[in-house]
Amino acid sequence: MTVHDPSYVPDVAVIDLELDVNPANRQVVARRVIAAILVLALGVALWVRRQLIAEAVDEMSRLSVVALSLLLTLTVYERWSRGDIMRRLLGENVTIGRAVTIHDVGTAVSKGVPLGGAAGTAMRWSIARDSGVDSTRFASMLIAYGIATTFVSWLLPFGALLVDLTQRSASATDIAILAVIAVVVTASAVFWMVVLRSERLEGWAASRIRTMWSKLAGKITSLDAHDPAASVAGVRHELLEIARRPLPLLGRTLLAQLCGSVILLVALRSLGVGAELGTTEFFRVFFITHLIGTFAPTPGGVGVVEAGATGALVAAGVDTTTALAGVLVYRFLTYVLPIVFGAVLYLVWRVRSSKQQSATLEPHGASFDPAVPDLSRIENQGIRGA
Repeated sequence: MTVHDPSYVPDVAVIDLELDVNPANRQVVARRVIAAILVLALGVALWVRRQLIAEAVDEMSRLSVVALSLLLTLTVYERWSRGDIMRRLLGENVTIGRAVTIHDVGTAVSKGVPLGGAAGTAMRWSIARDSGVDSTRFASMLIAYGIATTFVSWLLPFGALLVDLTQRSASATDIAILAVIAVVVTASAVFWMVVLRSERLEGWAASRIRTMWSKLAGKITSLDAHDPAASVAGVRHELLEIARRPLPLLGRTLLAQLCGSVILLVALRSLGVGAELGTTEFFRVFFITHLIGTFAPTPGGVGVVEAGATGALVAAGVDTTTALAGVLVYRFLTYVLPIVFGAVLYLVWRVRSSKQQSATLEPHGASFDPAVPDLSRIENQGIRGA
């Protein structure tokens, strides 16, 4: 009979079950606090300005059927154009329908969830991977799309302000705005030129990624089979190819961005805004407001874009109620509708993926491979040795 020593500890590897969850918990708490603050602030703002909002909603009913049809057409074109940009960057094996799904599902998450940018990227990668897109092409698409959007977001107000200055004399504020935009665009162009042409930076980036990945793989052993650092050279090569011919990408991004601004302009014109708001001044106000919204801490710039655009339009001479009504129409078509559309596309993708997975599972039967004939057992054949 063996007597067990209670102090005996088996010689086995000790698994540390104390996971480092504190940072994750802090992030979750921070997101919840931010979301609560945003909801509270928006609720207070809506309550304080409830009369103005009610008047603006009532004025929105003045939109004619022709105006609504034009606005919906522009909205559909904007969603299609952004999906087309993503399709061209992902490759020919991705259809325009799947590209729109990839784009709008990520947009719905990033716009509808506080600090949802990372989650939106993860959703886009899941759908892209399901479409046969490799990680190198997906990473180069994300970087190229982000760079093009940033450049266009800065260049459009620059161009609009230059056109505006052909009709009036420049003020000190105008010169300062032009100088700031020129410095930002030039510095960004030089930065990316240096990064993409430097093999030393490529090696440094690969080394850093490999170090971080190895630490992560120490906790998740299944990651050992992957080496994301190996794709750094491929991403750099694809970005260099795009950078050698940047005009097609910048042109398509420009049209997509312009379409968003035209939606607001058509809404305002349809609500009766006329000569008090010149077209050139409108584009200058819109794109500067758009830049402010990109730095807003709220998802999709909610609250900031509405307040900034309405205030800028009122300062330009538009009636407050009409300005707010136009902005609400614009935000519904470019913010609320894409979230709903992205959610629907996500559900459709999930249903189709489930059906495809079910179809690939062979039913239980005599043969697993339909190409192999089913051979019947010879009569009286038994188990050898029985």
